[in-house]
Amino acid sequence: MSQDVMSRPEDVELDVDDRPRRRRLLWLAMALVVAGGAGASYWFAVRNDSSAPADASTSPAATADVTRETLTRAESLTGTLGYGTPLAVKAKGDGTVTGLAAQESAVSRGTELYRLDEQPVIAVIGSVPMYRELSPGTEGADVEMLEQNLAELGYDGFDVDDEYTWNTAQAVREWQDDIGAEKTGTVGPADVVVVPQAGRVDGIKVALGDTVTPDTEVLGITAADQIVSLEVDVADRGLVDVGTGVSVRLPGGQEAAGTVTSSTVVEDTSGEGDGGGGGGDDEDPGADDTITEVEVTLTDPVDEALIGAPVDVVVNVETREDVLVVPVNALLALAGGGFGLEVVRADGTTDIVPVETGMFANGKVEVSGADIAEGTVVGAAGR
Repeated sequence: MSQDVMSRPEDVELDVDDRPRRRRLLWLAMALVVAGGAGASYWFAVRNDSSAPADASTSPAATADVTRETLTRAESLTGTLGYGTPLAVKAKGDGTVTGLAAQESAVSRGTELYRLDEQPVIAVIGSVPMYRELSPGTEGADVEMLEQNLAELGYDGFDVDDEYTWNTAQAVREWQDDIGAEKTGTVGPADVVVVPQAGRVDGIKVALGDTVTPDTEVLGITAADQIVSLEVDVADRGLVDVGTGVSVRLPGGQEAAGTVTSSTVVEDTSGEGDGGGGGGDDEDPGADDTITEVEVTLTDPVDEALIGAPVDVVVNVETREDVLVVPVNALLALAGGGFGLEVVRADGTTDIVPVETGMFANGKVEVSGADIAEGTVVGAAGR
């Protein structure tokens, strides 16, 4: 099979007398070309017009086998390891701070977060904000949430439903007696803090003895699990859908498994992003002012010393299963365009065989073409 030749570089000597009898294949280090997106390189081939195979003296010194594999292309996104964005816990009443949970202490259902004038403020798990006082006769989802928490804490004698009954009030009095609160039989916004899940105290904003007023920030609560926080362009949001499994590359090269647990489009306040909108003054500014905030929860905790460190979140974006692959440095850029491989025959002679390329990933490339099969031996650069 004859291939068009590239114009011969001036600094390469070819034996003119040998041209009718054989071709020569030269791997030129100065002709290194970076394959787009591949993170590797391929090499130019220079050969004469003859279609005769090369003799054994021109066989490549370095070879590789064509293998059948699954190729995966990934993208790396930069984030910061921590515990996620803290939930700000604000006082709902006036008073003096007489008790405080410790920094980094665990927060679960029933945890005392702080005290105002010796009245405890307790964490409950749920999703309905405590916006009113609950007492006998009150009905609603917030009632059911409170009753569910009481039941989980071991109190009984009432039905877990949306009705606050006298039986509920009696259970509340028992609970208030146990935690050292005034036994009113009612529960209001100043008595509990609703959190979505168990977590940890992260950031104490007041000190014992401080006087607070409504909306004074007392402390922060973050997730109990370690989380990588990152920002992604809105156009790339599809890479980090909730539930996507990822690999987190830590300082030092270790890797940890993780899962995307939050992906929210918010206003970009950095002044640097274009939100993928790109346009001019007449476009809707909202298209240019958004960013996707993403949280990745680690499957298992890593060394606490790494908290606050930058990390890379590696997301698989494309997979090609059961394809023929070769090292990228086995590719030849043919003079007539396209790519080829230098196939090494059993007798040591070689031929250049044109190939179609597919995905580039991890220093390898998907190939297909005549005479290319699993186990085929091909020449490679780096000789």
